[in-house]
Amino acid sequence: MYKEELGVQISKTDISQYVNGKVNPGQNKLYILAKILNVSEAWLLGYNVEKERIDDITRNKMNEQLETLPVKQIPVVSQISAGLPIYSEENLIDYTYIATKDLNDDKELFGLKVSGDSMNKIFQDGEVVVIEKDSVIENGQIGVVMVNGYNGTLKRIRYNGSQLMLLPESTNPEHLPQVYSDESEIKIIGKVVASVKKF
Repeated sequence: MYKEELGVQISKTDISQYVNGKVNPGQNKLYILAKILNVSEAWLLGYNVEKERIDDITRNKMNEQLETLPVKQIPVVSQISAGLPIYSEENLIDYTYIATKDLNDDKELFGLKVSGDSMNKIFQDGEVVVIEKDSVIENGQIGVVMVNGYNGTLKRIRYNGSQLMLLPESTNPEHLPQVYSDESEIKIIGKVVASVKKF
């Protein structure tokens, strides 16, 4: 149906599967579709972001300006899943930019889009939290933890002897503290070092 200079073809079957929600387009096809429709890739995937697409020339100029400013581009993911690289095609949804003055340049950073209300006293649904990967989470700090190999969860961390407690900070009483004593159940991904409000 459509062939771009990348040599990527998009068929009617591809379009049908995307529209019916059976599959998401891969990165190359997503880029082409968004470019044809003149919308942003994240909007096309259904995320609550601006529809308007930034053209490649404008984006390149913005990136050149950012290189001269004390800010860092942070990749934002939709979730952290066991067995998948954090920046895999399935997870990467956007980029955010934060000032570098308070960041540790030696640590790898990524953004995580908050989903749900388990931490809504601090972070709202759709807000982006910036995670310092593989950092030690001290008692009382907020971090991202993977439990039993499932998607990462954002919680306040408390240590009580050999126990690790994941504490929600929510206005919803259905969210209860979780207590773990077996270290093999828990994988600490990193701690929250910043957040970016959605507008």
